[in-house]
Amino acid sequence: MTLKLRFGGRPAAVATAAAALATVFVLPAAATPAGTGTPPTAYVDVSVATVWTSPDSPRPVDAPALTDPVDLTKWLAGLTEADKRGLSGENLTQTQVLYGHPVYVLAEQGAWAEVAVPGQSSPKNSLGYPGWVPKAQLTSDPAFAATAAKRPFALVHHTTTAWLYDDRGLRSKALRLSNNTRLPELARAGEAVLVDTPGDGAKWVSAKDVDVYSRERDIPYPTGADLVNYAKKFLDLPYLWGGRSGFGVDCSGFTSTVYEANGVDIPRDADAQALHGGGRKVDKADLRPGDLLFYADGNGTGSIYHVAMYIGDQQMIEAYDSATPVRITTVRFGSDYWGAERFLTAH
Repeated sequence: MTLKLRFGGRPAAVATAAAALATVFVLPAAATPAGTGTPPTAYVDVSVATVWTSPDSPRPVDAPALTDPVDLTKWLAGLTEADKRGLSGENLTQTQVLYGHPVYVLAEQGAWAEVAVPGQSSPKNSLGYPGWVPKAQLTSDPAFAATAAKRPFALVHHTTTAWLYDDRGLRSKALRLSNNTRLPELARAGEAVLVDTPGDGAKWVSAKDVDVYSRERDIPYPTGADLVNYAKKFLDLPYLWGGRSGFGVDCSGFTSTVYEANGVDIPRDADAQALHGGGRKVDKADLRPGDLLFYADGNGTGSIYHVAMYIGDQQMIEAYDSATPVRITTVRFGSDYWGAERFLTAH
């Protein structure tokens, strides 16, 4: 399979990015495990890549979300309330994927790649959450892949966003990272951690912003209180349909990120979390911090449309809607309450 990807340079506009895709690159054979039938792998080369429903989904107002480097802050600031509602009402976005994360490339269409995002499980595709990403935001980097396969990873864990730096002294800012970003650790020097990046070589992060683990399973298994404390880092973060980053989240992007950042895998979407997430039903009288609360149409019997996290004392934390930042509020046990699920096991 041939994949058009950006190598070197950082185009600042959609037209420039499209022009940069004129050169054709072929993913190395090593990116596709022999005999597995797995599609080629590429890596996200921007802080946060938004996964769109189709190449025709973005509107002119969405241009800052399509470039390399991406400008999530500018994008969010430029969206009106109607623009934000349009993302969900017109089904324009699906999810987001973070810097350095692999994606499977399923197909190409012009300047776009159809991808599946491993690590975001969904009934929509067994390989991972599906959708479309601008090719300008992807890179084929076998050296990065090899490093990621054998090195510990630095996990951005202590803040919603953190900076990647060009220098050990942490003075020259290179890229603003989202929480839950994972990059291979190369070395440690005092209060700085040297990490590898896709396409841009070695960079530095502050040791105060990351935890380093040899393997995913080395992330300490959380308690419900751990999940709640982590979730509170997102308070007042903007709501963004399809959002799953430290710049903005939707309801299930929020809950799945909180769990994943603490080493527990649950599906990306609210309905899949409730129905296919491997949790167990919990009565409202037995709720514990970290349990997820689900809401459904049809007096709680129809399609699940919302999820929140119970934090104790009859309160929950949630990414509610496009007009409301992440908030703590009283648990709603109204007619649309579907029930609660517990994903943590006793340790």
